[in-house]
Amino acid sequence: MSVDDSAQLKMRSSKGKPITAPDTLGSAGEQGHTSVNATSSKEADSSVSSSESESRRASKVSGWVKNSSKYAFLVVVALSFITRYWLIWDPAQVVFDEVHFGKFASYYLRREYYFDVHPPLAKMLIALGGWLIGYDGHFLFEKIGMDYMSNGVPYIMLRAWVALFGFAIPPLVYMIMAESGYSVAAATLAALLVTFDNALVTQGRLILLDNIMIYFMLAAVYSYVRFFKLRYKAFSTQWWTWLLSTGAMLGCVVSCKLVGLFTIMLVGMAVLYDLWRIIDIRRGTTMFDFCRHFVARAFALIVVPFMLYLSFFYIHFALLTHTGPGDAYHTSKFQMQLIDSPMTKSSFDIHYGDQIVFRHRDSAVYLDSNTGRYPLRYEDQRVSSQGQQVTGAKNLTSNSLWMIQPAKDQLGFQEFMARRDAGEDISDEDMDKWLVYHSDFVQLMHVNTSSILRTHDVASPLTPTNMEFTTVPLNGSVAVWEDTIWQINIDGADTNDTVLQTSSSFIRLVSKKHSVAMYTHKKKLPAWGHKHQEINGNKKPTENGNVWTIPLIHGRKASPEEQEEMKNKVAKMGFFEKYAELQGLMIKHNNALTSVHPFQSTPMSWPLLVRGISFWTNADARKQIYLLGNPVGWWLSSLSLLAYVISVVALELFNRRNITIVDGIIYRHFLRSGGFIAFAWFIHYFPFFLMGRSLFLHHYLPASIFAYMMIGATYQFFNFDEYQKFTLRHWNGKARALMPSTIAAALFATIIAAQVATFMFFAPLAYGTTSMTPEQIRGRMWMSTYDLHFQK
Repeated sequence: MSVDDSAQLKMRSSKGKPITAPDTLGSAGEQGHTSVNATSSKEADSSVSSSESESRRASKVSGWVKNSSKYAFLVVVALSFITRYWLIWDPAQVVFDEVHFGKFASYYLRREYYFDVHPPLAKMLIALGGWLIGYDGHFLFEKIGMDYMSNGVPYIMLRAWVALFGFAIPPLVYMIMAESGYSVAAATLAALLVTFDNALVTQGRLILLDNIMIYFMLAAVYSYVRFFKLRYKAFSTQWWTWLLSTGAMLGCVVSCKLVGLFTIMLVGMAVLYDLWRIIDIRRGTTMFDFCRHFVARAFALIVVPFMLYLSFFYIHFALLTHTGPGDAYHTSKFQMQLIDSPMTKSSFDIHYGDQIVFRHRDSAVYLDSNTGRYPLRYEDQRVSSQGQQVTGAKNLTSNSLWMIQPAKDQLGFQEFMARRDAGEDISDEDMDKWLVYHSDFVQLMHVNTSSILRTHDVASPLTPTNMEFTTVPLNGSVAVWEDTIWQINIDGADTNDTVLQTSSSFIRLVSKKHSVAMYTHKKKLPAWGHKHQEINGNKKPTENGNVWTIPLIHGRKASPEEQEEMKNKVAKMGFFEKYAELQGLMIKHNNALTSVHPFQSTPMSWPLLVRGISFWTNADARKQIYLLGNPVGWWLSSLSLLAYVISVVALELFNRRNITIVDGIIYRHFLRSGGFIAFAWFIHYFPFFLMGRSLFLHHYLPASIFAYMMIGATYQFFNFDEYQKFTLRHWNGKARALMPSTIAAALFATIIAAQVATFMFFAPLAYGTTSMTPEQIRGRMWMSTYDLHFQK
């Protein structure tokens, strides 16, 4: 951003006469022209007197500007506080994603491990607020609408703590605009528009992550602006302070959400531009100087953010030391690092002849079978095998027991089982001969019906592309027998010497003959299938939905001595190994968020505010919270972005024809500073077009901040009274402002009045504190796509 161009540079009028730019920010006036050769001594005295008068006037105006800036900033602070904290205790129920982020804060306070697709900083900050007020994390925010008061949750203090970050956003916008060379009016305009945006207010007063992330995003931009302004004081204490501050804020923003990478890209592009300027030999820069600048920026803006990012994950792992709901996402080695992990209590080696239970890793259903048969015809008139049903049951019963037996050496196995059943003492050496290993071929006998698990070339009930699972009697034909042989594949096994274990082994059961893996999904079978999940053969064995665990061996429990021995055998896992595993899971699961949501939207619709998101409803009181930006502000910001692009293109065309429309310094500021704002909007918006995951309106909020700042930038550019320390436009040798100050003031007042009025009109949807009639609700449907509740 170019924000401190010298006001003493000389500019030329349309007639080619030299004109010195005025030094003040006073009202628009005409700059006269005098001939240096014709100046008399009397005129010189008059000139000195005029200069002294001008100096005094400049001093007065400078003081007025300083005071007005202070008062404007205080107004922004006060209004931001009021809008974010207004009735913050209402509603006293769980709202939207408080169900997730409040829960995660509770897990930190309980020290129980959880999994989330976002980095940990924002959630740890929420937990910090809870810890400061003595909250113990007893409430788990299980569903939207749960009552806080009856559950003894200090939700007001939690919301107030998080709202501090939302409250700081408008003042930061003012500070960025002011430091970027914009006037008090332009900075105030942008800040007030952000203050009275309904979506930012809604997000800024609930237990959510976005306002924390946006705070660090703006803090990073502000720090970089301050750093860039010190480019002529390179390597000074202030220069280093703001450079390191920029790096620290970048580390924080990406540690809140991975979309913080967009802010890193923004600053990174600005730094590349800066380095491109520095390497120019015409600036007198040596290569040694350039290297110093490069290394300083690389350290502060790459090393520092990355070290902070790592540090927050280190704290994350240090806090979450006990087993919790996030265990199942991780490998057995990771899970066994956690205190009280079931794996360290019941991780037994599995032998042939053991009666075991299979549990699906993702949906937690048990492999089940019963005497029920598949119907002759399904609803689509396809014919089944009418074989014995194999399903996925939520509850563990005796129907979930399966005996594992080898696919070969049946004679030796029968002798071994006879000795076990007779109660003979069997040596450890003999027992080890019948351990189950990775890649072994096995058969699974359903204990209750004494039938063998089979898959065959018959379409499954709900998924015609997959193969049906059933069971067959022990005395089946040779062809049927081949359908019953399965290979045990243990995820992460390095060699065939890896022993199959309860709890800690993640396995895929793959048919030897058909190469399909045992799979289930959350679709439920009809009543004939007891509403269980369908089990079928997946032709893609490597998919995640094919992973199962064996949680127990029937009748086998560990003694206290065995449990202690298991704990001592757990291989330690270092921080970087944990970090790498968690990063991979975060990226994988974030990309897998593709399920359809009733309130998702497309990036194309966001700038036009086509639809919002239902956060919370209370049918009895006819109240609701519906995330919706301020329509006036969003539409005006979109127009300002368009106006910026058109203005730059038009001015470039005029420049190509050597037609001066706007003074060079003014245009350079508009091009560079406005360009930085426009690029910031673009870089926080366009990448969402490339994402395949489900997207929502709140993903546009960071970009909307920069769109509001563009309103301030374009307001200043077209309101040339704000640039009066420069000569702007010339007709007949006289400098004039394009827009009179009275019109500029009227425009400022009109924009703010429209924004505030619209904010107040939609405030019942932002706060959820007011009951509305169907007529009032329908009156707020400025677009038919606003899917508000209680319209009738």
